[in-house]
Amino acid sequence: MSINNKTVLILTAQFGAGHISAAKAIRDYILDEYGNCNIIIENFIDASVPIMNKPMVKLYENNTKYTPGLYNYYYYFKKSFDPRHDLSHKLYTPKLIEYILEINPDLIISTFPLAAACVYNFKEKYKNIHIPSLTVITDVVDSLEWVYPNTDMYFVPSCEIKNRFVQKGIHPNKIKVTGVPISNIFNVKGKEITPGKYKLLLLGGGRGLFDISESFMYWIDSFLKDYKDILEVTIVTGSNSKLYHNLTEKNPLNNIKVLGFINNMHELLEESDLIITKPGGATLFEAIYTNTPVIVKSPKVGQEIENAKFIIDKGIGLIYNDEKDLESIFYKIIDKEFEPLISFMKENMNEFKKSIHPDKICDYIIEIIK
Repeated sequence: MSINNKTVLILTAQFGAGHISAAKAIRDYILDEYGNCNIIIENFIDASVPIMNKPMVKLYENNTKYTPGLYNYYYYFKKSFDPRHDLSHKLYTPKLIEYILEINPDLIISTFPLAAACVYNFKEKYKNIHIPSLTVITDVVDSLEWVYPNTDMYFVPSCEIKNRFVQKGIHPNKIKVTGVPISNIFNVKGKEITPGKYKLLLLGGGRGLFDISESFMYWIDSFLKDYKDILEVTIVTGSNSKLYHNLTEKNPLNNIKVLGFINNMHELLEESDLIITKPGGATLFEAIYTNTPVIVKSPKVGQEIENAKFIIDKGIGLIYNDEKDLESIFYKIIDKEFEPLISFMKENMNEFKKSIHPDKICDYIIEIIK
């Protein structure tokens, strides 16, 4: 069976970059296989109550940055709470239902839990219209906020998450272990370490919001004066033009390469031996695909806390608590004894990749449409 000439609606959201990147990755997987398929990626808030998008994104950013305790209380409450009783998605459902009826897709894919909730409401209201629905879980979490009884299939990041969802009552045949969907351009078959020389990439996401201070970046720059032959560091400031200006013009770094907004992240990751970054779901799987061990600060926000547990459990990176901790990691990196640790983490990444099946995404989509 082919899905040429089918319409696939992918509902996503702007709360972090991972939901959108997963949507784009799935689109690319489908179009690579079936070029005549009609793929529509839509922010579910823009399709329902567009005036709410900017305020909700701002609220999310402020909560996670300034009141993580309050955010986590709500997050962990939802983790074991039947999401059908959550009233927040009722705001978006009526207009989103109109949008779905207008598009009339052959399949609906959700990469955000509230979008999945609205699709649930649509299917409950129009039981005579059979449109299969698929939910893509974009962090290494087993929260019930993603789970609805009329969802036909789930893409989950790991076998452990599948096992936890089965324990919560989801039929195992509905759960496919794909990893967090990432563009194929990140898929690196093998990467060798240059003995005694490391390339480290420091990332703050598209918006250039780092877990380390600007002053620590200058500490790294000073540190590198004596270790240029051992360690090479690149900072990507993304769209944070103020930081880029500070690091390149106002008080230029001498020993670190500074890049602004880029479109070749896959190439930078492929060239790097380590990355210091935030523990977002998409970022983790980009690192896994490119075989690049991660160093992340112990997070304060629910889904990132779960992602950090995954890093530790799989042995694919290091967690630090503060900048004093990170200093000690830098000293370890320039020590020859660090090389076995990098090899250990890279081997673990290779082993984990054997357990996920992103190459079967199109097969699973055909299965659900059938």
